[in-house]
Amino acid sequence: MKASPKSIIFLFAMTLPFTSSLVAQERPNGISVTGECLQKVNRDRGAVTISSSIVAPNAKESSRKTIEAHEAIKSAVQALKLSGLSTGTSNYSVNQECEYNPKTSRPACAGYRTTIATRFETPNFTDLEEIIGIASQRGAQNVSQLEAFVSPTLLKSERESCLELATKNAHAKALKIATGAGVQLGKLISVHEEGTESPHPFMGRGAVAMSASDASMENQGPTLDVEPFDLRVAVTSVYAIQ
Repeated sequence: MKASPKSIIFLFAMTLPFTSSLVAQERPNGISVTGECLQKVNRDRGAVTISSSIVAPNAKESSRKTIEAHEAIKSAVQALKLSGLSTGTSNYSVNQECEYNPKTSRPACAGYRTTIATRFETPNFTDLEEIIGIASQRGAQNVSQLEAFVSPTLLKSERESCLELATKNAHAKALKIATGAGVQLGKLISVHEEGTESPHPFMGRGAVAMSASDASMENQGPTLDVEPFDLRVAVTSVYAIQ
């Protein structure tokens, strides 16, 4: 049985009040504001990657010489007894070293290159300067991936502290809106934290290649200047109107 046009119009009209009431229920009945906290956080961790790379006639000799050279760098760094220092191998590779010879139209291989890289992480940026200085003296191939970042422990503490300030900022804004509207601010209905992004590490530009002339350098690397991280925390609060 088909419904007549009149009955369809009647049913549609009947559902309008119901739909309107649902929309009204979804909208917050009060003052909704966003509170913010903006502050700078000093990056408390730094890291640098030191690489050793040696070419030898065969893979075994290349590996042995590179390991010896790189372990000497690591031992010199460990001898500093730096507080909070952590290390980890970030790369180990052995590859045949070949270049294209235009005269023979064939690759010419000089031997095998072994590369070992270690990442040094520390809470003191002055320590990184010493580590880079040792790398220059001990014949490291290059210094790369110089970075500074905020540790998870410090970031958690700073965010929680900022949450309190953001909530107070939301309340202050709600008071101003209520005063401007000529109404009295009521109790807090709801509050939730907005999504926040993790800070990107501050990266040093490029890599520093070491050469034989660097061996005469003093046991001190460059001075490192690190920009603080801009932390932003936001909350959305809804207050009732009295």
